[in-house]
Amino acid sequence: MESNWEAIKQKKTEHLEKELKVFVGKLEKIRSNRISLEAIRGLMVNYQGEKKPLKAVANLRISSNHELIIHSFEPKLTPLISKTILDNQLGYKVERSTKDEIYFTLTPITTQIKEKLIKEVKFLTEEGKKNFRLIHQELKNWLKREPHLSQDQKKSYEKQADKLVKDYQDKLLAAEDKKIKELSS
Repeated sequence: MESNWEAIKQKKTEHLEKELKVFVGKLEKIRSNRISLEAIRGLMVNYQGEKKPLKAVANLRISSNHELIIHSFEPKLTPLISKTILDNQLGYKVERSTKDEIYFTLTPITTQIKEKLIKEVKFLTEEGKKNFRLIHQELKNWLKREPHLSQDQKKSYEKQADKLVKDYQDKLLAAEDKKIKELSS
């Protein structure tokens, strides 16, 4: 039965890892006081009825004077790219544009916006923790249903499950702390 436990534990570890990546990715996409290419790259541009990630239709870079510069691969996409970034309300404003480049700056975060963003960060973290608790419950239910395990084995495996889930919750909380510090700086 040890091998069954190891297989279940491995499967749930992969599930926890996937969930952690999803929620950390969502946290990284929340704007802060710094220009973030991560928050921009994955935005979807709707072009001729097809959605494409921004990174597939343009080059992105940050200039030495802290401007986000988007160089469109096709000049006709430039207005769509600009609209996509502005519609996502990430705090960017257009400084200037050419037929194939757009220069954005980041508007300062007001106290009101900062408080709203911190609430969003905390909400996402709670959603992630909730998903981790569901995975934890799945592990505990598996242990309860497993008739071939002794009570000592079940207790041992339950402690392993508790530690596993706690480790992932701690990683998520660390990501939350990092984002809140970013917002506060």
